Amino acid sequence: MTWFWITAASVVLSWGAEVWLSYRESIWHGLILPAVCFVGASVFLIFLLTVFPETEAFGAFLTQYGSAGFFALVLKIGFLYVPAAVHLAIYFVCKHYYRKNHHPAKHNKEYKKMLADDL
Repeated sequence: MTWFWITAASVVLSWGAEVWLSYRESIWHGLILPAVCFVGASVFLIFLLTVFPETEAFGAFLTQYGSAGFFALVLKIGFLYVPAAVHLAIYFVCKHYYRKNHHPAKHNKEYKKMLADDL
């Protein structure tokens, strides 16, 4: 049960760090954690793809389960990249709200109208 709480705390902290980094003016700060997640998943995937075919049960696994086994393998690979996708979604949402609040002329029609009337 302790590992569950450690994992949950690290996930929540990483989301909080992503929100904090995404609200910076620079574009690159918010892309640090998605890049780390993507590289980590890619390294794990490369390790998995080099070790998995060397096992004796790899051929039996694919012949026994056929396309369902291959589909399960593809799903496992896809789930590796879910944290990177979640961090990217948080990044894009936070950047949208940052630009909306800090550059209102680009998003607010009434503000644009007011500026045009002042000229």
